[in-house]
Amino acid sequence: MAKKSGKKEGGGTGKKASVLPWIIAGVAVVLVALALSGNLPFLGGGQETGKSFQLTGKETKPVIDPALFTGQTRLAYAAAQKYPDILNEVYCYCYCDAPPFHHKTLLSCFTDRHGAG
Repeated sequence: MAKKSGKKEGGGTGKKASVLPWIIAGVAVVLVALALSGNLPFLGGGQETGKSFQLTGKETKPVIDPALFTGQTRLAYAAAQKYPDILNEVYCYCYCDAPPFHHKTLLSCFTDRHGAG
């Protein structure tokens, strides 16, 4: 006679299979909560407002002369001077669209000393 071991046929206890539905349910609850709050950026549904996420026009002021600066700052101002059309298409994420700066694009940061730090 063979002894019975108490394990289910197939060698497993069934615990792993019972945890998976709970994990799936937890993820679903989090996703539903995020969707209801409007914070699903990977789906493009979230609206960012008031924090430099919208271009407010094109910058028309010239870039400050890079020779006024040294090191990395000089390189940044030189790049802005060399590629103004590219920087004029990029959102500024340093929140400088608000007072007192009212910057329009990333290029705006280099039309004053704001880009220096």
